Amino acid sequence: MINAGRLDDLLDLLCDEIQALGVADGYLINLLDASGKSLTCLKLRYPTEFQNLEKSYLGYKFALNNGQLNARTMASGEVMRVTEDNATSEEVNILRYWKIREMTGVPLCAPGARPANPTGVLILLKQEGSIPDQDLARVTELVNLFHGSLSRWLRFAHLEMLHEESKASVAENRRHLQFLDEMTSLTSVDKIYELFANELFRQLPLDLISFSLVEDGQMFPRKVVASKPKFESVRREWENYLKQNPYSLDPTSSGSAHVLQRNKVMLFPDYRDIQHLPMALHDRKSLAIVQQARTILISPIRHNKKPIGTFLSFSLDNPVTLSSADLDLIDYLTSFLGTAITNSKLYETSQAQIAEIRHLNEMLEEKVQELAQQASTDQLTGLLNFRAFEQELNKRLHEASRYGGKDSLALALIDIDHFKLFNDTNGHAAGNDILAMVAEEIGRHIRQSDQACRYGGEEFVLILPRCDLEGVRALSERIRASVEARRFETCAGPCSISLSIGCTVYRSGDDRHTLFSRADKALYRAKESGRNTVCAF
Repeated sequence: MINAGRLDDLLDLLCDEIQALGVADGYLINLLDASGKSLTCLKLRYPTEFQNLEKSYLGYKFALNNGQLNARTMASGEVMRVTEDNATSEEVNILRYWKIREMTGVPLCAPGARPANPTGVLILLKQEGSIPDQDLARVTELVNLFHGSLSRWLRFAHLEMLHEESKASVAENRRHLQFLDEMTSLTSVDKIYELFANELFRQLPLDLISFSLVEDGQMFPRKVVASKPKFESVRREWENYLKQNPYSLDPTSSGSAHVLQRNKVMLFPDYRDIQHLPMALHDRKSLAIVQQARTILISPIRHNKKPIGTFLSFSLDNPVTLSSADLDLIDYLTSFLGTAITNSKLYETSQAQIAEIRHLNEMLEEKVQELAQQASTDQLTGLLNFRAFEQELNKRLHEASRYGGKDSLALALIDIDHFKLFNDTNGHAAGNDILAMVAEEIGRHIRQSDQACRYGGEEFVLILPRCDLEGVRALSERIRASVEARRFETCAGPCSISLSIGCTVYRSGDDRHTLFSRADKALYRAKESGRNTVCAF
């Protein structure tokens, strides 16, 4: 197990080791995202001549249903080599563009577990020749060394992300309610542009935004807004240029026309990384005016999901980082912006605008609820996860201390006996079946006021308000006996298991550490007593 303080630190260590091996000219480390439907590139190193593009591709997502190298490696759990002789047509283009002779996919699996559920894929890029088998074996040994820590930190990162997204969505919803209410009261398109720009400036570190709408086969600039007075001279000069030079709708004529035709956001994290590349004359002249341009974001303005224009925004002086949540926010807002612009021209349709606002609010509320549920629930068992357990226990301890311990509070720590041996014998899929069914069995015995949580691995915790030591001991014994008596139907066939349970009750002055520590000591005694037993402490 490799020790690291964060997932990013751990990946940096892995990158150092990959580079030290010297077996390839570049690499990408692509890990499963929280949805399990795609891989995200979290670290990469391109061959020397392409390294200025690394920031642009960091965070790129690879779908697991596209049949390409990442998807095939994840599905097979085996090392896969791709050359022009066996590549798909899209992979041939990739090999030629990056001047690669061979791409090799190495699944990030537990040692000896292939082909079971990789957590991601390491893509190795070789410009000349191929990677010898002995070098691939060294890479596989390195992956094996890092896998345990990588899996643990990836799970933690997913939980952190879901929790942060849930909190951000709640705040986002409140801000939007006020913003949308103000937007509905406006009938001036200029005022709509200003309000929209100021809302983006408030939420995202952007400095300059231009709005353009499609009319009569061209895209006409309508408004340029700056975030600060110090950018006013640049704003005026750029607006004058744009109004004298409307955009052609030919997608090769400008980035804005390209975005309009594709109806998708285009993001360049830092203009300095791409300024040497070829670009349309219209864009080159705009960037010559906006001399301090760093991050560039171009988004379609939509009405009824169809693009009716674009907005082009810059950060000036410094690049900024825009998260997937930021891009989702922009997607929602630009759809509403298109509707607001259209309705300002057709004021008699204002009732339809109000209906759309309500629909947007419902979508935001659903998103908040969905993310809050994901952030607090263990996906495998359906029980509360570790973070939610800590929050619930702190809440119950506060209640117990507030009322002087008059209402008892009990804690039971449950461990599946010899679970590692069970997994080694029957496979992790059968182990997952056991975890889910033990959670179900626990749920059959607890009260509605009780909280069952998956603490981690094969451990569960029960938080039992208004329960004394005899009560928690009796409940624990019922759960232990019912699990011992049951034959669990798993993918590896019928299996029997047993539980060891340690329990305790709240004492005056307890915090979550002291209360949990006593339950843990009781569990340790249960294991020392031969397992398949209940001990109270």
